Amino acid sequence: MSEVAADNLGFVECWNEILTPKWIRFRHLLSGNGKIHSDIAYADFDVQKGDKVLDIGCGFGETALEIAEMVGPTGEVLGIDCTDAFLDIANRERDEAGADNVRYEVGDAQECDIPEGYFDVVYSRFGVMFFQSAVRALRNANRSLKPGGKVCLIVWRSLADNPCWGAAKEVALRHLPPPGDSASTCGPGPFSMAGEDTDRARLEAAGFAEVELFKRIDADVCIGRNIEEAIDYQLLVGPSGEIIREAGELGQQKLPDVRRDLHELMAPYLRADGVWMPSSTWAIMARKAA
Repeated sequence: MSEVAADNLGFVECWNEILTPKWIRFRHLLSGNGKIHSDIAYADFDVQKGDKVLDIGCGFGETALEIAEMVGPTGEVLGIDCTDAFLDIANRERDEAGADNVRYEVGDAQECDIPEGYFDVVYSRFGVMFFQSAVRALRNANRSLKPGGKVCLIVWRSLADNPCWGAAKEVALRHLPPPGDSASTCGPGPFSMAGEDTDRARLEAAGFAEVELFKRIDADVCIGRNIEEAIDYQLLVGPSGEIIREAGELGQQKLPDVRRDLHELMAPYLRADGVWMPSSTWAIMARKAA
């Protein structure tokens, strides 16, 4: 195992041991909000009938199934994820859907042996941001593409551009210190690809000849069907949850104060169908040289 793969092992363990149960609990929010952004981006990504598509960080497999419909029976989709429990769900739902053109593999997209020059499209919704080395993952993706193939990414913009996550973090930091350098993490984090200049440099370093799309998508997303669920969602999945977790006993002592302030924060965003807050992503498309 290479040094990068060994270093990434801790992140993979964090996903499988810490985050997985929480993501399964809040799948309806995480996947639903991701779909809001991907539904907007698909028109620009222009996946075609017959395309062979690699879905990096495919999670529960919803995007793989959506793309499978786009490529049709003459196309195919390979989904890769490092989280066993996610792929157990993905495999079951693929079988239930009868999607014969979809398959999944457990793997680290930075390291796994992907067929060279095979795919027309590499797609990742909220996946690449979590890799220890986005460049390494993108370079592996580039290697897997046919000449002229494209990579299509959806990544979060900055925390400041995403009150759906950032506002709760600010509330938690009123009461608790930020996590230290030794905090258990699941990769660089969801906002590690927020900077356009840095992302363009990463794509260039990974061998992509041209960035054809760098589009901002703004949309309100649902963070809970009611305020209590929205608070639980933030404290278990969002950046505020890491602050609580890493604060240990102090975090538990301050938890009632944090919950009180979060309730006050979210009350103005409550609608008949849940708590909706602003979010912002980049839709990015870059092409391998022909």
